[in-house]
Amino acid sequence: MEHKAKKYKLYSKTICLIILTALLTGCWGARETNEVALVLAVGVDKVTNDQIEVTVAFANTLAFAAGSGGGGGGGGQVEPFVVTSVRGPSMLDCFKLLNSYIAREINLMHAKSFIFGEELARDGLEEHIRMLSRFREVRGNTYLYVCRGKAKDFLVNNKPKLETSPAKQFDLIERSSRFFGLFPRTDIDDFYFTLKSLHSSPVVSLVGINKKAGGQPQQDQQQGKQGGSNKEGGQQPEQQMNEVKQSVENPLRVPYYAGEVPRTGENKAEFLGSAVFRNDQMVGQLTGDETRTMLLLRGDFDTGIFILPDPKHEDKVVSLRLKQAKKPQIKVSIEQGQVKIKETIFLEGEFLSIPSGENYESPENKRFLEQNFDREMEKLATELIAKTREQDWGDIFRYDRFYRKELSSWKEWESLNWKDIYDQADITVTCKSNIRRPGLLRKTEPYPEE
Repeated sequence: MEHKAKKYKLYSKTICLIILTALLTGCWGARETNEVALVLAVGVDKVTNDQIEVTVAFANTLAFAAGSGGGGGGGGQVEPFVVTSVRGPSMLDCFKLLNSYIAREINLMHAKSFIFGEELARDGLEEHIRMLSRFREVRGNTYLYVCRGKAKDFLVNNKPKLETSPAKQFDLIERSSRFFGLFPRTDIDDFYFTLKSLHSSPVVSLVGINKKAGGQPQQDQQQGKQGGSNKEGGQQPEQQMNEVKQSVENPLRVPYYAGEVPRTGENKAEFLGSAVFRNDQMVGQLTGDETRTMLLLRGDFDTGIFILPDPKHEDKVVSLRLKQAKKPQIKVSIEQGQVKIKETIFLEGEFLSIPSGENYESPENKRFLEQNFDREMEKLATELIAKTREQDWGDIFRYDRFYRKELSSWKEWESLNWKDIYDQADITVTCKSNIRRPGLLRKTEPYPEE
């Protein structure tokens, strides 16, 4: 009897194991790749107060069927991605309407970027960010951008020549931000958590279309005439001339926004500068060098090339490659009722070019150059802080994190009027640079004169 009981128990375990194995195969929700339309990038624009336009770039599987990114099986050129637009009251409604004329199921799991038009960004992005944060197909590390003008125009005119899809382009362009620091890296989680922090202002990468890049005369960008972009960040012709003049006088400046770089080339899409938000509404823009300075003050800068005037030769410059040596030191104190913020940023790197032939590798000359560079960077930082106050942008540097120790409860933090405190605070920035390496030349000497 006992033997039969053990045998019955063994049979029961075997049957349960077989059933569990069948349940763990993981194929219940599987979808074949030829059944889904993979979304690579999404653009969102405002049409009316109750309607938006969603533009989607899909991967074109026909372009990859022959094993190459540019050719299809029919002998003709096949575009590696397809762009289409639809209008509706919300993003999810637009995704639903896409399936009214696209046979495959829309899938956002491989989307690399969400691009919002400037007009929509100025109205506010909170409802869209909340939806993206909740929707299970959207990854939290998907990048966010604001387009000067319409996001639809950006996706339609974005024709990367070195990559087969915009997904790879966005992935690589974000990596390039680490090498040059001229636009920030902001994803959905970053934006959402900054909003939840109550007192910091989110900053998003700025993109645009350079209508003069193809070499043909074009009209001025429409967004420069509408949406208040000239008022709060876009450039009037006179302002642009002044900033270009400043860049000549001080080559540390990169006085351009996305869509304004003086260049040629077939692809008109550009990534440069930042869109500044107060809460969920866009309120202004930063140029390339202002973005780099902001990243330095926030401790988010990696590596970049700095070109500064040669302090000993008026018509020459010195080129450096510098990285942030360590996170900034930020000290917040209250003295006689006023908040004082003292920040020290640290940079180190190497010489790239010394056209004048001056021996800046010597300890005395190197220190002299470092001191000149430090003063220029401190000046740029002071000007940027003043600009955030003049434009009423609030704290884009996240100084509020270092003020928390002055409070004792979350209730105090919620009721804190940090913007007024930031506007009245005494903020001092100190730059400490160290040029550690001379490159491949140990000593620079001018060429002998004949």
